[in-house]
Amino acid sequence: MIGFFRKSPRIGSLSIFLVFVTGGVLAHHSKGPSKRPKAPPLVVEQEKPRPAKKTEIPQTWKMMVDLDSATPEGGRLVQQLPDGAKVTFTLDPELQAWAKGHLENYEIPYGAMVMVDIKDGKTLVMAGHSSRNEQVDIEQLCLTPWAPAASVFKLVTAAALVDRGVPANAQICYHGGMRGLRKSHIRDNPKLDTTCRSLSYAIAKSVNPIMGKLAVRYLGQKHLTRWARRLGFERPVPFDLPVAPSKASIPKEKLALARVAAGFWKTEISPLHGAVLAGVAASGGLLRWPHVVQSVQRPGAGSQPLRRSVPKRVMNRYLARQLRQMMVRTTVMGSARRGFHSRRGRPFLGKVKVGGKTGSLSRKHPYLQYSWFVGFAPAAKPEVAFAVLLGNPARWRIKAHTSARMMLSQYFKKSRTKKKKVASASSKTSATVLARR
Repeated sequence: MIGFFRKSPRIGSLSIFLVFVTGGVLAHHSKGPSKRPKAPPLVVEQEKPRPAKKTEIPQTWKMMVDLDSATPEGGRLVQQLPDGAKVTFTLDPELQAWAKGHLENYEIPYGAMVMVDIKDGKTLVMAGHSSRNEQVDIEQLCLTPWAPAASVFKLVTAAALVDRGVPANAQICYHGGMRGLRKSHIRDNPKLDTTCRSLSYAIAKSVNPIMGKLAVRYLGQKHLTRWARRLGFERPVPFDLPVAPSKASIPKEKLALARVAAGFWKTEISPLHGAVLAGVAASGGLLRWPHVVQSVQRPGAGSQPLRRSVPKRVMNRYLARQLRQMMVRTTVMGSARRGFHSRRGRPFLGKVKVGGKTGSLSRKHPYLQYSWFVGFAPAAKPEVAFAVLLGNPARWRIKAHTSARMMLSQYFKKSRTKKKKVASASSKTSATVLARR
């Protein structure tokens, strides 16, 4: 079963209602809605109205946080709680407003965007919007695994394979498997396996048979499960707000294992976790759960101390470098190239290279096309990790990799403006000092 909205821990007197989706999902990377094959029938429960947050007030500040109610104050987003406390968030007001407006302008049925500062773990963007259900809030869309991980899970598989000694440039011959995996796709057949590509190519282009073959050949249930848990699946999430853990059910049977390794089923991940997963390769192998609350001030009690997650090394630097190089190929020549380059090959972000991973699956009744892009930038010296998840209609208007590139464009534009102001201020200070001499 794939949970459309997985139940969030934000319980108490505040109710969160979910939609559960049963059935199958179809495979990856359709170039347009008209070419996507039909999905098997699914049964979807209708979403029930969610009571307004202000009707019943939980007793802790975490349960009262509502990012939709936060307002700009002193260059930060701030929420005044009913009990008099003031919560200051790490979110960048300009980037947050842009992301929310972006999702609204494209009328995304369900969408989420997360951006995290790799160096200090601050969450810069945590935006969500649903044009289909106004009761769904930012926290649900960003902090619950409401969509399948799809090909994003290939990053876990790739890490496990490199850890087992599989070279990134090892050539694997295959046939078929672009829309699904059958037993014939994971068996060696010299007559049919006429195309030979590497693990690195498989990540960049999201080639399912290569991932399936390698998983069956070098990984078992135990090893892939261990890497999924190491990278944050099926574990509690240390975050300022309640986060539902991402799911990964790894089977023993070979074909089922191959399908999970390629990202077809049995894995679900939240957008927040997607950004964290991309940040592991970007940070040289460190898994760091970010924070979104800068401070909490209570009347007469001052600022409340907050716990911060400590980065944990989950892979060595060599493995992280291999994974990072694979992800860069995704935007240079792989499945996300169109999001970062014009038809003539001109890079939209200039000299800034980006590493990432796409993911795509669809469901039916009602039709929803999941579009993922998780990544980091700049590739040479990563500053931010991010995740974009869009639940698009059949006639989609934008894919996740394009939305991610547009968000990065806003980030670097603001970063350049900030650097110019700092340089200008420094120049004026130097001029003043020289004049006094």
